[in-house]
Amino acid sequence: MSGLSLKSLLSPKSGAFPAVNSLVDALGGGIGIEDAAGRMLLGTVSGPCRLPILLDNAALGWVTGPPSASALAALLNHLAAKESERRALSAEVLHLYREVHLIEQLSEQLTALLDLEAVGKSALEQAHRLIAASHACILLVDKPGSPLRMAASIGEAHEDLSPISRIAESAMQRGVAEIVNDDDPRAVAAISVVCAPLRAKQRTVGAIVLTNNQGVPYTSTDLKLLNTIALQTAAAIENSLLCSDMLIAVRDREQLAALQKELDTARTIQHSLVPRIFPPFPERADFDIHAQMTSAKAVGGDFFDFFLIDDDHLAVVIGDVSGKGIPAALYMAAARTQIKTTALQGMPPDECLAEVNRVLVRDKVSSMFATCFYGVLDTGSGEFSYCNAGHNPPHLLRASGLVEPVSEQGGLPLGLFDGRPYARGATRLLPRDAVFLYTDGVPEATNAALDEFTDERLTGVLSGATSSSCQDIITQVTREVLAFTGGAPQSDDITMVTVRIQGA
Repeated sequence: MSGLSLKSLLSPKSGAFPAVNSLVDALGGGIGIEDAAGRMLLGTVSGPCRLPILLDNAALGWVTGPPSASALAALLNHLAAKESERRALSAEVLHLYREVHLIEQLSEQLTALLDLEAVGKSALEQAHRLIAASHACILLVDKPGSPLRMAASIGEAHEDLSPISRIAESAMQRGVAEIVNDDDPRAVAAISVVCAPLRAKQRTVGAIVLTNNQGVPYTSTDLKLLNTIALQTAAAIENSLLCSDMLIAVRDREQLAALQKELDTARTIQHSLVPRIFPPFPERADFDIHAQMTSAKAVGGDFFDFFLIDDDHLAVVIGDVSGKGIPAALYMAAARTQIKTTALQGMPPDECLAEVNRVLVRDKVSSMFATCFYGVLDTGSGEFSYCNAGHNPPHLLRASGLVEPVSEQGGLPLGLFDGRPYARGATRLLPRDAVFLYTDGVPEATNAALDEFTDERLTGVLSGATSSSCQDIITQVTREVLAFTGGAPQSDDITMVTVRIQGA
């Protein structure tokens, strides 16, 4: 349950509190909410009904009162499930970031080392950072059939390593990582063991082993992390065993492959997290929306999203994370998820981005930040409220043919400083008016002479496309950018979103 309690769910600072309070008032009072220990959290009375609030088959608390209290119990069950889901998603994104960051950091360190003991020490120190261990070691075999020898070690070694060596030999023979906890018949007395084989170029050169004598069993997550570390470590050990004249060529090849894999992974992360089906709302005739993201060879952190907050309000988000590669892509995923989770609570744009900024600053795991524009369109009235966190201001495309930038109301980019205010702006879209959102990859696209496309050229293209469909507007901008760059390499991601209110 990620530490979720009914008390925290009902905290005045939580998004659930206003809804619960409103429902209690609507039901006319006479309702109490107790935590799992029977302490009254809200209300002071009990009634004939006592209804549980459950999460993962465990009771968070109880709702007491008349039969109508069942509505409040249903709401609290729903809110608890949603909050648990949000926490699990945030934890998953953070865990993914830590794991990928470990691979990147470890790869950089190992490829710079030539000494076998230094390679082993570095790998074990990285493993010990994320996996609890009282002792960690790397065991190597010099040639097939020869006994394992200790190549590197940290922590307090056990007196008799032969049982651990047998576990390592078993993992090497099977070619898969293994866990041996206290309840395993092969267990070493009062010691938990996790072991992963070191395979390099179809050859098993040894094993990396972590042990724990604190009574804490190892999990499948520990096994996955150690296996990932083992893959990187095995390649480095193989390099250290090669001749010095081969080392440079092997290292360069592996670095190139790792870089390409990083870029491919980052592109996959980017495109898997943004809407890809158009039209996204075929049943809606009151508005039109289209988007496109073209990744550069050096992957950045562009992102966009759009979703219905309710039947009458469409949320539109576009942003750009500082930096490139997998870290930028993962930061993008965390920022996008946090924005959507917060926006769906119905906060105004300025309050939404202020809350997202607070979370990103509080949980900061890198020096990155993100520019972002978040707007909410009332599809009935045409009212468009927004907040701009350091992003390129969108353009308004009036049905009359006029193109004008959206006034820059907002604040600093997300993830830099906490406590800074964010301002909300608003404008009104008349029937057939549109908003064009974009990242800096559009005006900063360069040709062979390193001349930029510029905002002026973009405004000129948009001026001739005010009556076009959302898809055609993006297509025309793309065509003009490609014609201007003339085949020059794309240096940054290009992302565009266009939304138009149809109106009567």
